[in-house]
Amino acid sequence: MSNKNQMDELARQYLQAIESGDLALMLSLFDEDATAISPISGKQPARDFYTNVMNITSDRSTVHKNTFADTSGAPQMAVHFNYTRTIRDGHPETIECVDLFELTEDQSRFKSVRIIYDTAPVLVDFGEA
Repeated sequence: MSNKNQMDELARQYLQAIESGDLALMLSLFDEDATAISPISGKQPARDFYTNVMNITSDRSTVHKNTFADTSGAPQMAVHFNYTRTIRDGHPETIECVDLFELTEDQSRFKSVRIIYDTAPVLVDFGEA
């Protein structure tokens, strides 16, 4: 499988895991020591971050916009998507995300993710507005 095809498949599985709430699938995409950095949660182990996300969200859907591969050949990729979900017992919110991934050397799993989105519309969901 080419690197681009492998990255497209990782992106597809990542968005599938988000939508389905399949924590086992999500964690299988990440290296054991992987980290996640998000605007609200900061840096933490990816397994802790996604366990929390799956616990506090429901009614998840995504719209995949694009997958970007690093043109320099570095093991990095980005996934651009819209993510709609309900947090706790609130109302559905859609955020536009770009998730930046560092990949393992063989590019089969994620070593880290940096999640980028505008937090202003969703701060109220976290009691911070």
